[in-house]
Amino acid sequence: MEFTQSGDVLAGRYQLTDLLSESREGRFWRAQDAVLGRPVAVHVLDARDERAPRLMAAARNSAAVGDPRMLRVLDAAQTDQVAYVVNEWGEGASLENALAAGGPLPPQQAAWIASEVADLLVLAHDQGHAHGRLNPEAVLLDDLGAVRVIGFGVDAALHGIDPDTRDSQRRDRVDAVGVLYAALTGKWAGETLSSMPPAPRDHGRVLRPRQVRAGVPRPLDDLCDRVLGSGADMPPLTAAELHSALAGFSGEPTAPLNRPSAIDEDTQAMAPPTELEPAEAPAAANAIGVAPDAVRPQRQRPSSPPPMQDPTPSKPLFADETPGYTPPPPRPQQPPAAARRPVAPDASYNGWQGPWTGANVAIAEEPDYNQKPGTNWIRVAMGVALIVLVLIAGSIAWNILGDDPSTTAENPGTGSNGGGDNPAAAEPTVIKGITAKDLDPHGDPPTEYPDLVGGVVDGKNDPATAWRTSTYNDQIGDGPRSLKPGIGIVLNLKGDYAVDEVKFNMNAEPTDISVYVGDSPWTEDPTGAAAGKGSIGRTGEIKLDDAPEGSYVLVWITGLPQSEGGYRTEVNEVEVLGTSVS
Repeated sequence: MEFTQSGDVLAGRYQLTDLLSESREGRFWRAQDAVLGRPVAVHVLDARDERAPRLMAAARNSAAVGDPRMLRVLDAAQTDQVAYVVNEWGEGASLENALAAGGPLPPQQAAWIASEVADLLVLAHDQGHAHGRLNPEAVLLDDLGAVRVIGFGVDAALHGIDPDTRDSQRRDRVDAVGVLYAALTGKWAGETLSSMPPAPRDHGRVLRPRQVRAGVPRPLDDLCDRVLGSGADMPPLTAAELHSALAGFSGEPTAPLNRPSAIDEDTQAMAPPTELEPAEAPAAANAIGVAPDAVRPQRQRPSSPPPMQDPTPSKPLFADETPGYTPPPPRPQQPPAAARRPVAPDASYNGWQGPWTGANVAIAEEPDYNQKPGTNWIRVAMGVALIVLVLIAGSIAWNILGDDPSTTAENPGTGSNGGGDNPAAAEPTVIKGITAKDLDPHGDPPTEYPDLVGGVVDGKNDPATAWRTSTYNDQIGDGPRSLKPGIGIVLNLKGDYAVDEVKFNMNAEPTDISVYVGDSPWTEDPTGAAAGKGSIGRTGEIKLDDAPEGSYVLVWITGLPQSEGGYRTEVNEVEVLGTSVS
């Protein structure tokens, strides 16, 4: 394909400068528009690529949405050689880079960013369109403090995903809450791949934000758990419901993020707006044609952002600039060493209230700032005394057991004080009744011999019923020339199990495999750490760390053996060993 080198000029005006990402010969560039003298973003595909028509359609649909929170489509065309889409270039920092530079955000700022994303999804979904690959890298915090969304539709098309499907809209809604989770915790819990650290999990379930970071308000914690954690079996929330929940918590923004973002010349800090005096608000509202209670102040870029040393503003962080607002009197200066209690929304919160209470799990709580000095020391002393008493009692009990003549090395625990009544731990056994489904997120269609995949769990271990991959010209995995990250088999265990081991019988060797355990089936590349991995020969097994619990197992193939004409593998049989936890 032409136009693959830095310095190439596309359509006589767009000079390619920096390659930002690449997917199966599709490239995303930063370029310079020689006609208007400004930077632009360019998606480029070979005209013969099967994704080219979808890329053109995504560009048209993105332009039709027409929301200022999207980076606009400036140009799109398909020639005999290439198909390309040109978007405006957004100056600022991605949410991913802002979090990496400054850490998690205050809850109201996090809620406002996610609500802006959700509000854009409402508009797009109502028109039948979706982003398709929403993650923190696609959310830009621009120099004026606004939220901008990058690559709407076209990024998914570049990766071989049809953005205008019901599943893409569902994934958008999950990923929008993933953006909230990321802003609150600095971890990624959405479905789309991201380079951010994955959210921690317990038995395959995403931990609540309050388990990761103290001080997250309960409404935001419940919303994240509803969509990303315990609410998987509940009816999904619409984009409008998400926006209502988030907007009800955050209110209208009065300032963008006041934090440094990335550390290069092209990445600027978030700048605060110029606040309007109450008397000026009605005039501004009439000037821009909106109701006075929805006025957003004009923003300007200061010479340098103010430091975030006091994250609690003198008025609500995202309150409306309502005419007549009178700020509270300034608070007296506190001594430097005095602890200051963080401000969280009170019980008057009138946003969305979900019908769930969330998982009954331990939550990281804030300290009691009102306790009297010295009480901690007394509690520590009492705790130490209690531990000493328990150790003394345990020592006495041990001596009694040691004096019991009926308790011997050959017959442990059968005496009067022994543990003979305790049942033995259940041994892992082969799980029966499993069904299998192929997974090829980067294929078009995203399937890999779906008519054969049932043979890997038929119990026959017969090469005649084996499932196989396609034959590829290049290797898969995470190598620089790899065609795709992997190919998978999703196993439905038909119940909750602690999975101990997965055994394989293959027709080719070696095959690199990673195993994941979760509570729902995978539809895209897996995220987070694998429960186990290994290189499998004709036969082999992968032992899983800590026997993770879940009802689905993903066999994710990341390396294929060489075969005649390329790379491919064949799987005769897969057995999953575990113990039921239902």
